[in-house]
Amino acid sequence: MKPKLPQALPVASRAVRTAVVLALGAVLVTSACGSSTPSSVATPAGGGAGAGSATTDAGSGAGTTTNGIRLEAQLAPGGPGGVAVGAGIAAAPGYVVRYTVTNTTSEPVLARDVVPRDLGSATLAADVEREHVWVYEQDGVLRLSKQGFAPAPNVRFAAAPVVGGHTIAPGASLTGRAYAVSPPRLHVPGESFEAPRTPVGRSVSQWQFCVQVDGEVAQARPSAVGGGVVQVAATAPAGDDLVCTPATPIPRA
Repeated sequence: MKPKLPQALPVASRAVRTAVVLALGAVLVTSACGSSTPSSVATPAGGGAGAGSATTDAGSGAGTTTNGIRLEAQLAPGGPGGVAVGAGIAAAPGYVVRYTVTNTTSEPVLARDVVPRDLGSATLAADVEREHVWVYEQDGVLRLSKQGFAPAPNVRFAAAPVVGGHTIAPGASLTGRAYAVSPPRLHVPGESFEAPRTPVGRSVSQWQFCVQVDGEVAQARPSAVGGGVVQVAATAPAGDDLVCTPATPIPRA
């Protein structure tokens, strides 16, 4: 197992390294040290396994296209390792998200879909939990999002925090999976970053899945994670960089 690389601490008097307590989407099932199989793989368009992935009868799916980026996601009751939650099956209640990002443009793009639990790191650690997502409520909708966040005002880092991702060639697709615990709870980076702080409401009944996709391919560099994962400075999405599926009713097990 590779040792974790040292993390860069914020150079601010009130710097906070810890993220909000584990929440929806924080549980990942591929976090074993030394794993060389990514949870997200770039494939030719139409050939990704995620595009045709089955869900339980209680599942729901949605899709959208923004600036040539097609995002499709399916959410269904499930547990770690893809075990469905149902009668006679002992599994922690939660949800499984399966998604596909397709690049229909003529230029390569970068999907920031490998999100570390702590954005204070200057290097993406080899044992990063690749299915991790941030969870917060946006306009009354439960948002499961793979993205970066901007540093909080007056917070500076000795080295720029990073997130991981995959380069998607023109006409290619990226498929991935995420496990999310329930009931939903706020899970965002710590106070060193600008992020939503309002707890997720108990009455939230719709969900959406988001991925930050941009053209910063030249800024990315290989990551210690391996498996085609690259790392890039963590920045907040700008303009239409955060591609989100439409709000859809949350399925009930």
